[in-house]
Amino acid sequence: MPWLSVRDNVALALRLGGRRARRDRRGATGEVDRALEAVGLAGFDRHLPHMLSGGMRMRVALARSLIRRPDVLLLDEPFGALDEMTRQEMQTELLRLHAEHRFTALFVTHGVAEAVHLAQRVVVMTARPGRIAAVVEVDLPHPRTPEHRFDPRATRCAARVSALLRGD
Repeated sequence: MPWLSVRDNVALALRLGGRRARRDRRGATGEVDRALEAVGLAGFDRHLPHMLSGGMRMRVALARSLIRRPDVLLLDEPFGALDEMTRQEMQTELLRLHAEHRFTALFVTHGVAEAVHLAQRVVVMTARPGRIAAVVEVDLPHPRTPEHRFDPRATRCAARVSALLRGD
């Protein structure tokens, strides 16, 4: 919500969240503080969205999602509008948050390298009609670091996914 502060945007998820929304105000304030800290936005709670970079806005969205402690997090091309460096930073942040909060993530992307870096398995879809063409297991250790992008196993996996997308 562009007219709400970062804090109010994150707190909105609690207010709209049913039974969890009934917590007292102090408890909600503490939860928002912890969510902002978790995504590296402590100190930006009074900022409005237009005052933030694209990566910071994405962190607000992650905080808003994670504050509800979901079992499953659905992400549809969340980093598509970010520049390459910010996208890589957000991928690292998502992996860190995943390790900390242990949610299942369904991450939709057109980026083969991004899919391989983030996933335990990549589901390759066909074009119209969208159907599962293949499921590729990603054989890279956890926790993942930016250096894993250059691991030969990542390169082989990305090549396999690319071949499947081409129909080879």
